[in-house]
Amino acid sequence: MPVQHSADNLGLKLNVLEWPAQTGDAPVLLLHHGFLDIARSWQRFADVVAGRWRLLAVDARGHGDSDWVGAGGYYHFQDYVMDLDAVHSSLAPGTQLVLVGHSMGGMACGYYAGTWPERVTAYVSIEGLGPPDTRFADAPQRVRDWVDGVRRLQSRSPRLLDSVQHAARRLQDWNPRLDPEFATFLAEHGTRPVDGGVAWKYDPLHRTRSPQLFHLSHARAFWERIDCPVLYIDGAESQFRYPEAEARASGLAQEIETIDGAGHMIHHEQPAALSGAIERFLKDTPRG
Repeated sequence: MPVQHSADNLGLKLNVLEWPAQTGDAPVLLLHHGFLDIARSWQRFADVVAGRWRLLAVDARGHGDSDWVGAGGYYHFQDYVMDLDAVHSSLAPGTQLVLVGHSMGGMACGYYAGTWPERVTAYVSIEGLGPPDTRFADAPQRVRDWVDGVRRLQSRSPRLLDSVQHAARRLQDWNPRLDPEFATFLAEHGTRPVDGGVAWKYDPLHRTRSPQLFHLSHARAFWERIDCPVLYIDGAESQFRYPEAEARASGLAQEIETIDGAGHMIHHEQPAALSGAIERFLKDTPRG
């Protein structure tokens, strides 16, 4: 079982799980999950590595057991970067990190590594290349959609599921590769009891469309400042293996590895293959 910590960012509590290393000089891997996922989703990965590294897995703000932003707030990638800074300074001060991020978390880790390159000794992006590029001309409609979506959310009652088992089935609907045992585990840790049923722990605001456009040139400005080896990992059966992704990955990473038998949720589906890829990468990566 992991050790549970809290890190504070301007009064916002961030939940962090730690799987300790067997030795004090082991690398520190800071793990960041993807959209609507939770820190506990790294459990199978942690079981495989079994104390070889010190693992710190954060529940992103508005996810899992971390605080929601509260009245009048919203979620932006810059917030996730500041949260990583808070976790780093609270739980591993003065230590160079290996950043491992999945999808949304991969993007957040890339922004962090480009903001403070001196703090990061290696970076692993698991399908964390960002969404399709957008145009400045899309911005007005995007802001309108955002405001309309947030207003509609205010008038809705929370969406409830009948039980944890119902939540587990929903997870399997979204990812048919997810086996029933791990689906139940994720549902148990990813829901909270509400009015005789359960609700997802994530803030429903995450289901609204962000007003912030994605511009590849903006992301590349951060990637170009990364001063450490970068490994990019994708799943052989992932829906995110589109042609543009190959060009982006080549511009970001020195090494690219594809995991067979995996879709987008590689850490859920193939934790042993994922840990093997990261271990091979770190063996060839000089420590700072």
